[in-house]
Amino acid sequence: MGSGPRVDGDATRTRLSEFIENNQGTHLSAIIRALSLGNHQATIHLKTLESQGRVWARREGQYLRYYSSTIPPHTPVEQLPNPSLSYTPDTMQFRIIDRLARTPSPSSNRGPLTQGTLAEELDCSQQLISHHLISLEKSGCVKSEKSGFRKHWRVLAPGLQAITGGLRSLSTVDHHDLAALINHYQQYEN
Repeated sequence: MGSGPRVDGDATRTRLSEFIENNQGTHLSAIIRALSLGNHQATIHLKTLESQGRVWARREGQYLRYYSSTIPPHTPVEQLPNPSLSYTPDTMQFRIIDRLARTPSPSSNRGPLTQGTLAEELDCSQQLISHHLISLEKSGCVKSEKSGFRKHWRVLAPGLQAITGGLRSLSTVDHHDLAALINHYQQYEN
């Protein structure tokens, strides 16, 4: 058996390398989803790319973020590129942001959404909704406002960008939804 990486993995490593080059700071879960790879498969190829000096990784909280060799590994954290947030329709984060974006204004009869209402409407536990809302708030996608014992949630501009990929890439949204998203986006844009 020869030493070094197997040749039959070259195409996958090239895809990984190109993806990381175009998405500096992306994390393992995002790589796996975007490239439809298995966890073990992605990990093995990333380790190979790291040993070849083509990519490097830095731990940031719970994430291991990957960068291409075009960015020096000793770059200070504050100077590293931040990956843009993007959630696909099959994720709970997407469903939460989408539902919040479709909420009527707080002055309407229904009012803003609470964690309990979201859990009921999205057919999942309040604990799961709470976990994702806290994460989305930390990333600047949503904002909470206390009202008595409850928090009311609303989506912010970065949240809309995370589910739409930016307003210019909305090709599958009908005219009514697009107008609602644009109005909502402009309302909270700072």
